[in-house]
Amino acid sequence: MKNNSIKNLKHCHLCKNKLYKIEFGTHCSLTNKAPAFETKCDKIVFDYNLEDKIKLINIEFERVRIEKKWAYLYFITFLIMGIGMLIFTYHFVEYCTNILNKRMISLNTALFITIPIIFISISFVLISYAFGAINRHRNDKKVIEAKKNELDKILTIYNIVYTIKIKLKDRILKPTNVETELKIMKK
Repeated sequence: MKNNSIKNLKHCHLCKNKLYKIEFGTHCSLTNKAPAFETKCDKIVFDYNLEDKIKLINIEFERVRIEKKWAYLYFITFLIMGIGMLIFTYHFVEYCTNILNKRMISLNTALFITIPIIFISISFVLISYAFGAINRHRNDKKVIEAKKNELDKILTIYNIVYTIKIKLKDRILKPTNVETELKIMKK
């Protein structure tokens, strides 16, 4: 399939006239062929697919926007905990070494090495949580911004603008009750 045809499929996913067959993929039900237009389809008819796509992408965009403060809060919290654990491990080893040297107690090397290794492992897990939260947020943001820009670009081609109001309710990071008010207008 040509690159232009793949780009055109994004228009087709918003159209009422799309036809999907497992052996051919998405085709136009009017021409029974793959999309073959350059920039704009003259036969496109928008229906509920357009509304659903606008709502889904904008809800996800809003969720990622709200999640930003939590991602940075997780990053800071887990980073501080991880670094704190490394500092604690350093002082713990220093303290144990001083006590054992002063009392001239024989050192059980396996136990003395195992405990700091466990503490260091815990600190690396905490630090990885910190960077994992921020990286996941950045990746989600990049993906949803690309989808939103792509949708808006397609709608601009067809002189369509929309306004949407989104209210996310209930749980903080995983809203279960979403209210949307969407208005679609043709320029």
